[in-house]
Amino acid sequence: MSGRKTHLVVSGSKEPRQRIWESIRVLAPGFSINDIARRSGQMPRVINEYFSSLAKAGIIQVLESPAGKESTVYSLVRDEGVEHPRLNRKGERTHLHLITENIWRSIRILKGSFTADTVLHTASAGGVRMTIIRVRQYLHALTEAGYLEKTECDRNTPESYQLNNGMHTGPLPPEIRKLDSLQVYDPNLGKLVYTKTTGSYGADRSLVEPGVALLRSRDLLAEWLKLALDANGLPVVPMDLVQRTQLELASTGESGGLH
Repeated sequence: MSGRKTHLVVSGSKEPRQRIWESIRVLAPGFSINDIARRSGQMPRVINEYFSSLAKAGIIQVLESPAGKESTVYSLVRDEGVEHPRLNRKGERTHLHLITENIWRSIRILKGSFTADTVLHTASAGGVRMTIIRVRQYLHALTEAGYLEKTECDRNTPESYQLNNGMHTGPLPPEIRKLDSLQVYDPNLGKLVYTKTTGSYGADRSLVEPGVALLRSRDLLAEWLKLALDANGLPVVPMDLVQRTQLELASTGESGGLH
């Protein structure tokens, strides 16, 4: 065990980028997309997108670049600690998560009913800047998903909200995603808790209804895995493919989603 570096990891349900980041830190001297896929259980496409952002931010760099992006070898040049770096596609820091964290924390702190203005005042503490529009959007999404009860008022009295019983799911803020639908993912529960589609022609059904698509895919993977093993439980296909399938089936707490 001597000489092996120990890394702290985030406990509880983890989003895909957190799992990727923890694998990068373990394999820091040299790793490929396939190396991270095997260790983290994440899809190569998702890993490649995050690698692109990390490289633009100067956090990882290319060591070797043979044919095929999956074979490119990277190294970690700046370890930023336990929490994964939050970056957009340009490699720029994004702090949008702090807004929802503060709003959700305020909702949990406030007793009884509250208004959007009350949440804005409470959530803006600590220098986190946000608008009343952003607060209302988040409250509306949580109401749609069943977290909040909304009370309509007249034009002279603002509408009020209250956290429903049993919806105090934990400290992590439910994530709001909008495609041609509204989606709410709760990282405390590790699952998509609400989705509402417009039914428009351009809607990507695999994203608008990820719960259904994910269950169907997992059933097919499980069926394939049974056929891939002989009567003694030994693989009759490449072991690497079996291990990746097992990792995918084991990752039940993934959001499968957007960054």
